[in-house]
Amino acid sequence: MPSIHVMSPTLASQVAAGEVVERPASVVKELVENSLDAGAKFVRVEIRRGGVGMIKVTDDGSGMSRADAELCTKRHATSKLSSLEELFEITHLGFRGEALPSIASVSRFKLCTRQQQDLEGWEIRIDGGLEHEPRSSGVSPGTAIEVADLFYNTPARRKFLKSAETEASHVEHQIRLHALAYPQVRFAYKRDDQLVFDLPATADLRVRISALTDAATAAALIPIETTIGPGISITGFLLPLSEARRTRKGQYVFMNTRPVEDQLINRAIRDGYGGFPTGLHPALFLYMEVEPALVDVNVHPAKKEVRFRRSADVVNTIVEAIANTLQKHARQEIHAVAAPEPERTLPPAHSTTAPYGEIPARSTNPGSAFPAAARPAPASSAAQPPLSSSARQSHGPVPPPTLRAIPLKQVPATQGKLDFHRQEDEETARNAHENAASERDASAGFSYLGTLRQQFALFETPEGLVLMHPKAARERIIFERLRARREAPMPSQQLLDPVVLDLDPRDFAVIRQFAPHFDQAGMVVTPFGQNTIRIESIPALLELENARAFLLELVDRLTHSEFSRNAKRVAYETFIGEFARKSAWRERISPHRAPAILKDLLACEVPYCTPGGKPTLVNYSVPEIKRKFGLQA
Repeated sequence: MPSIHVMSPTLASQVAAGEVVERPASVVKELVENSLDAGAKFVRVEIRRGGVGMIKVTDDGSGMSRADAELCTKRHATSKLSSLEELFEITHLGFRGEALPSIASVSRFKLCTRQQQDLEGWEIRIDGGLEHEPRSSGVSPGTAIEVADLFYNTPARRKFLKSAETEASHVEHQIRLHALAYPQVRFAYKRDDQLVFDLPATADLRVRISALTDAATAAALIPIETTIGPGISITGFLLPLSEARRTRKGQYVFMNTRPVEDQLINRAIRDGYGGFPTGLHPALFLYMEVEPALVDVNVHPAKKEVRFRRSADVVNTIVEAIANTLQKHARQEIHAVAAPEPERTLPPAHSTTAPYGEIPARSTNPGSAFPAAARPAPASSAAQPPLSSSARQSHGPVPPPTLRAIPLKQVPATQGKLDFHRQEDEETARNAHENAASERDASAGFSYLGTLRQQFALFETPEGLVLMHPKAARERIIFERLRARREAPMPSQQLLDPVVLDLDPRDFAVIRQFAPHFDQAGMVVTPFGQNTIRIESIPALLELENARAFLLELVDRLTHSEFSRNAKRVAYETFIGEFARKSAWRERISPHRAPAILKDLLACEVPYCTPGGKPTLVNYSVPEIKRKFGLQA
């Protein structure tokens, strides 16, 4: 075993850089935080080749003297801590004094700075940890730091970086976080010599959010009722359920102007909503002001996570703020859309041929036993906010809102008009004729008994009773038949008015990366400016009410696909899953079709659930039924 020795300063800084400098966005984060701590009112960020070629951050902050400029690149040199007590009441974004020496050890680093009262500024250059002699420089008041050839001397680290497009999207996301935390500061961002955005300073947080998202999102913001708890205050904005994502990309949480990611806060947000659909995360902009003595920010190398000294107070305040806001907004919306429910003519009670899902009325008496949940809900074009648990209990299930629905004017399909159901019936008949002699009918042991409330088909089997939901079954059947045609491109139709969407930079990068797979699935998506895409055509079988929601759903699934070789399958199956669902639930299925549907369902590869995971069949065994009646099995 080698003898123990002290690492050289350069090696120690490069080791520290492994924690501090993960990717170009990490460098931007540290440099922008220093600018904000210096009191800057204008921060300009420029990058090339995703930040690997060059990162430059310029500010109009306080600047530094020559002595401070030389010291700031030394390890553990800082102006923000002078005693142990201050470590537990941190009010700055940075405080460790590790960022600049770590960055300088893995790049070609140049710092130019000047204080307002000085006549000349100073330039500090460091190449991979090797310091050059400081020299005077004529620069504007403030500080400009340039980081070139990141990881040039640690090629193993550079191999772990993603494409320039992906790295640039992470850099832009980091700048957006700081811009949201400091609306009173002007931010400008240039990528490869092209201006991406220049955000003027504003005192209105809604204006800053609108500039970084879009006008429709800003219009949908629900102001959080300012809530004050022990040592903490909460404010911000919520977004309706339609903006929920399968990832937390829509959640922006700030604690004392610091972007944070914390499991405790995440759980409190869900509790504030009174629960949330499984697999989805609410979108919101949450701003927390916490007394510095009640929070420890020195628990994560990148300072993303925090630890609260009185976590129960934090959770209770967040829950109260969100729940009160939702309840107040729900009451306002309910009063706004309240109207007498129009009379409806339902099929007569004695009808036996009503399609599945269209339940005949048993009585027109308001006090009848007809379930309220089964009655059609009154239509409304108003956007519906997510309700709290108490509001949901009072007013019944609330359908997802159709916020910002985008009407799609379509022209005839580019590959011919499809009569999907006729083609499918012909194919079914042909396959049934060809395979009747060679395949055993899996539904032979099922005896059709009838229907339950014109909604579920009942079958008797040797093991007991089976209930089938015909529309869910049809969803699975259509999905598997479309999937069998995977090699052929999905027929598409052009849009008369292409749909233009503004996206998060990370979502935009994913869409550009997987554009060929979108084409295979029948959706042509092209770049249309910075973080903007244009949907030029959609699959012929798909009717989109909200193109943005559907596209973001697909992006979230692609983000979770670990390897690009799976991306094509994920994209295609997401599309055909949506086709199958929309097609099946629009069908009018007569009860006499139940045996044929069951036969097709049992021929599927996965017959027991829909592509979305909902059951198609529910089995009640004879022993289970006997136990219900207190009989011996």
